[in-house]
Amino acid sequence: MWKYESCDLENISLHDNLIDKIQVDDNDILLVFCEGFDIVKTHPLNDTGKSKHTTMSQIRLKNAQFLKGIIHYWEWQGERSEEEEIGLEWLLNSSYYFEVLDWTLKFNAEDGTVLLCGNMCWENSPKREYSELRFSCSDVLFNWNDYSDDAWFEGWPEEVLR
Repeated sequence: MWKYESCDLENISLHDNLIDKIQVDDNDILLVFCEGFDIVKTHPLNDTGKSKHTTMSQIRLKNAQFLKGIIHYWEWQGERSEEEEIGLEWLLNSSYYFEVLDWTLKFNAEDGTVLLCGNMCWENSPKREYSELRFSCSDVLFNWNDYSDDAWFEGWPEEVLR
């Protein structure tokens, strides 16, 4: 179904891209990016010579389990914050999108943990709440079919991007 499949963690940027839904496929968890993510120009599967944004794409977490989700509710006038722990059922059944803040996916191959940091956002609401999602898995695969545009950071100096 997918034209490209990669396990290259260093040359795929998730920063400022949106996870629109999370799905379960047998033992795998899929993180779906309806508007795509960014492939750095140095990625072996990117022969365009430019960092490119993809069309719809996904991250497949192989043999995965959802470990923990936390939404931090900040009160901006004060320093108080509250936390809400969320489970996989919440992620599968709620109307939200998750804006990824990390440049690359944080995957610890030694213990198989994945950490995603970002903003939980709700449709028709200006609120964005800092959140963390933790998974465990045996492997991480990035899938996409085509490139749509240049990545938002194309043309920026390398030292700014790392």
